[in-house]
Amino acid sequence: MAVVTSDFLAGLMTNFRAIFVTEFAAAQAVADYLKLVTRFPSNSDKETYAWLGTVPAMREWLDERAPRGLLASDFSITNKHYEASLEVDRDTLEDDKYGLIGPRIQQLASEAARHPDELVFDFIEANGPAFDGTAFFADTRTIGDSGNIDNLLGMACSGSTAEVLAGIAAAVVAMRRYCDDRGRPMNLVPDCIVCPPDMELLIKNALLPGVAGTARPELAYAGNIISSPYLANTVDWYMFCTARPIRPVFFQDRKAAEFTALDQPTSEEAWKRRRLLYGVDARYAVGWGDPRYGIKLDDI
Repeated sequence: MAVVTSDFLAGLMTNFRAIFVTEFAAAQAVADYLKLVTRFPSNSDKETYAWLGTVPAMREWLDERAPRGLLASDFSITNKHYEASLEVDRDTLEDDKYGLIGPRIQQLASEAARHPDELVFDFIEANGPAFDGTAFFADTRTIGDSGNIDNLLGMACSGSTAEVLAGIAAAVVAMRRYCDDRGRPMNLVPDCIVCPPDMELLIKNALLPGVAGTARPELAYAGNIISSPYLANTVDWYMFCTARPIRPVFFQDRKAAEFTALDQPTSEEAWKRRRLLYGVDARYAVGWGDPRYGIKLDDI
C-alpha cells in the first residue's frame, strides 16, 4: 500500500506532466486546424487588428518614397478560457493503482489538442462576421476599391463527381478574380478543400485521373483535403488559400495548454472528499482573416 505523501505526489506529478506534454505534442503535430490558421500571440484579454488592408504595390522610384497606410479597420478578438479536469479518488493511489491514471492523462492531453480543431471548424460553419462586419462567406461585399467579392457560390456542387469538378473550377476562377482594396488582382489560388466526411470520398473520386498515368488539373487546387467531423452540414464544402503569410482564420494564443494539479494531501478536496484533481487549462480565441482567402460551395 502506497503512503500518499507530498513527495510521493510530487513524483507522480512529474511523471504525469511528462505524459501530458508528450501526448499533447504528438496530437498537436497532426491537428487539421493548423493548416488553416495564422497563429498570433496575445498579451491581453483581447487584441485589435487594424492592419488588414493591402500593402502598397511596387513602383518606380522617381523622386522620393510615397508611403501609404493600410485600410483602416477596427476588428477585435477577445480571448476565452477553456478547461478540462479529472478527479482521482485517493484510494486509487493508496492501493497502488496509480498506473491506471496515466492513460487518463493521455486522454486529457488528446482532448486539449483536439479542442482547437472543433473550435475552428465550428467557427467556419457558423460563418460569423469578418473584420468588415459582414458574414465571412457572403455574395455581396466590397473592401475599399476591390469591387464585389462573392465568396458564397450557390450551385449544384455535391451530387456527382461532375458537380464537384464544376465547383472547384468556379471557386478557382472566383478567387483568381479577387482584387485588393486598391483594385489590383491579388492572384490568389485555392490549395485546400475542407469538407464534411459525407463528401470526402466523392471529392477524392472526382480528382482521380481520367486516364492512367495522368493527373486531373483540378488536383493542383486540392493539395490538402481536410475532412472534418465537426462540420454538420453534409453537402456544403469549402476551398481556401493557405499558402500566403496571412491565412483565412486567425488563432489567437493567450495561454498555451497547461497541465496543473490540486493534489496535496492537505488540500481541501483531499481532506474533505478524498479527491485529487488534475486538469488542463488554456486561453485562446478564433477570428476571421481576409474573406478573399476562402470560398464556400453552397449546394443548391
